[in-house]
Amino acid sequence: MKVQHIAIEGKCFFINTDMIIRRSSYPSDLQEYNIVSKLPGLVCRGGSCIIDSYGHYLTKPVWDKETIIYAELDMNLPAACKMEHDAIGHYACPDVLELKVNEK
Repeated sequence: MKVQHIAIEGKCFFINTDMIIRRSSYPSDLQEYNIVSKLPGLVCRGGSCIIDSYGHYLTKPVWDKETIIYAELDMNLPAACKMEHDAIGHYACPDVLELKVNEK
């Protein structure tokens, strides 16, 4: 799982919340249950984690179980990252660039 790019590009903390889905979670009277019954016991393994704005894991991804994850966040870190590269800040150059849409 590579989700660090979300935190790096956004220069923000990224809290990745992935779910655990078990085959037993599906109701047996589901119209497509014949398809569901062929799925593995653990359909979606999770992978929840917290990533800082440099792309470093503050918590490792949690697989195959439900849990609550915690991390200490340095709220100065995103601002420091934006000093290096601010994707929506001064690079946007609204005085130089303009988007026009031809609606014909």
